[in-house]
Amino acid sequence: MQQAEQALRLLIVESQLEQAEFLISHIRNGGTIVRPERAEDIEDVDQFIENNHVDMVIAKLSDTEISIADIKASIKKSGKDIPIIAVVELISNEVILDSISKGVHDVILREHAKQIQYVIKQQFQALLNRRALRLSEATIRESERRCDALIESSRDPIAYIHDGMHIRANESYLSMFGYENFDEIEGMPILDLIDNENQGLFKQIIKDFAKTKQCPHSISVTIHPENGNSTEVEFELSPASYDGELCMQLVARPQMLDEKLTEQLRDLKDRDQNTKLFNRKYFMSELETAVSSAISGKNNQSVLFVNPDQFEQRVRSLGLNLTDHLLIEFANRLQAVVAENGICCHYRDHSLAVLCTNSNYQQTQELTETIHKAFDNVLLEIENQSISFSVSIATIQITEQNASIPEILSTGSRILLSIEGLGGNRFELYDPSAGERADAELDNAWKERLLKALKDDEFTLRFQPIINLTQQEDVQSYDLLIRLQAPDGETVSPDQFLPIAESHNLMVDIDLWVVKHAIAILAERKQKEINTQLFVKISPDTMQDGGLIELIQSEFGSNKLEGQSLIFQIPESKIITRLKGIQQFKLAMQPLGVRLSLTQFGTSVDSLKMLGHFDADFINIDRSFIEDLDKNTEHQAKVREFIQHAQSLNKQTIAEFVSDAGTVGFLYSAGIDWIQGNFLSPPLLQMNYDFSA
Repeated sequence: MQQAEQALRLLIVESQLEQAEFLISHIRNGGTIVRPERAEDIEDVDQFIENNHVDMVIAKLSDTEISIADIKASIKKSGKDIPIIAVVELISNEVILDSISKGVHDVILREHAKQIQYVIKQQFQALLNRRALRLSEATIRESERRCDALIESSRDPIAYIHDGMHIRANESYLSMFGYENFDEIEGMPILDLIDNENQGLFKQIIKDFAKTKQCPHSISVTIHPENGNSTEVEFELSPASYDGELCMQLVARPQMLDEKLTEQLRDLKDRDQNTKLFNRKYFMSELETAVSSAISGKNNQSVLFVNPDQFEQRVRSLGLNLTDHLLIEFANRLQAVVAENGICCHYRDHSLAVLCTNSNYQQTQELTETIHKAFDNVLLEIENQSISFSVSIATIQITEQNASIPEILSTGSRILLSIEGLGGNRFELYDPSAGERADAELDNAWKERLLKALKDDEFTLRFQPIINLTQQEDVQSYDLLIRLQAPDGETVSPDQFLPIAESHNLMVDIDLWVVKHAIAILAERKQKEINTQLFVKISPDTMQDGGLIELIQSEFGSNKLEGQSLIFQIPESKIITRLKGIQQFKLAMQPLGVRLSLTQFGTSVDSLKMLGHFDADFINIDRSFIEDLDKNTEHQAKVREFIQHAQSLNKQTIAEFVSDAGTVGFLYSAGIDWIQGNFLSPPLLQMNYDFSA
């Protein structure tokens, strides 16, 4: 639903491993992806900060062995922007003053998970914002340098006006007015070069721009060159920035004699030639204007992203040659429904958008409902074929709180993706000032959807082969993956619905459903005399639920299965806070022979020491070490270290997300036991992978 989040590379200055792991667990439970390291002395601190990319340091405020001052000195020496978060046992005015005096960015209470999560998220986001700002400033400087070179070489007369005065002009512009160099017109009012009849209108444009930061797309005026006759020109106007100053850009075009033709050409430039709606370029320009208005306090604006449901499926049934016809019918109907209430645009591919520049929340809601009703299983006629049609709509009210084009587009995509998972043919409204109403409504809809899936058996399973490189076991191994069957026949990824299931305490029910089906599959394969083992992901909460042990004991006994055929996968990041319960579950599984695998290995503060707390049978090395393995020498060294340590403990290792032959070659030479990934085989509908190949 969302873009992949950036991982927080965290350095914890803590002598006790358990305390460090508890902090990491609290941070992860708050939804932050963490790549931790632990320093035990100042030499470690210096080494990590100098050689590794550290985003943040967490250290005890009162630590006498490694003081905040020592850490701050190490960061200063490196020249890096790394915030320091101090760990305290109790917050008071004295503690806060002490923290400020020592130069820490914030403090966290060791035993308060919510406060830890909030502070870390806030400080990490502030760090990312600072980096983004520095990158943007550098990018802007480079863009301005390039633009300046392009402007100077352009044949089009171009000038920049600030408060009505010339601050920049290229040679073509100077030539048009009969000047040789910019010094002659620098600071000269643009009105001095325009005919008296047009000065009033242009003066009003300058005044409006100073207030609203907006200007008309163009204006036709008569200019008076220094040497020459008066000439009719059209100035294309647009907001711009020059040397950090907000200004107005003027591009002069010769005025055509045929004004009707000029208007037609301008309209053609802004239209999609297929749907005849405004094109994406025009939409983005208007959206930018709406965002600027929202920043200045105008909130009566909104954007609606309208997607036809199951468009690809309908195109396949019609034939690709009728794709354009279907999209045109869709666009025509939307245009007719919206009428004068908004600007209809072709956003991208088969997605349309409606931009409303004077619409409060109530008006936006009414328009959204009207559009949805107009497409609710309507029949569109395409070359004597009647096509049933419905749409999904993501509506976003634009306010000062979300006045960012990337945020608006991202929110629209996220809502549409979630609606698609629910089967489409619905709409959701997002209003930042209303407490994220859309998110709450979608969350509740997903909860009901998951309860229905459990009741009506609407989950499905996929099987991804896990290949044994050692050839020591004659067994067919699969990773069992759950999917949700959407009403339209498509499947929904677990990344989309499992976090929602976890938030509503549905993981135990879903895990039990998966385990029950896994045992049934193993029983069926046993009857066919196919030696099979299944790797099944379960949550720590399920492992501590008595129902899982009862289910396994009952089903294994009635089907006379061997426990070796079932391997439960548990994420390393979840173990430390539930260690006692998971250890008890392992003891309960030992008589049955059921084995356990530690996934996401390598993501804790000290993963190798973690094996001393939890005796896993398999180790799944985290994907972050595998995805760029053939190019990353640091990750190669880590993977070799993991494999060698596992071998010394007589444990088997698995590499997931293998994506190329080079990675396979390295893993084989490093001594990995098992590999899996789409490069070898994507998840399959049936367990029919040819292991002999």
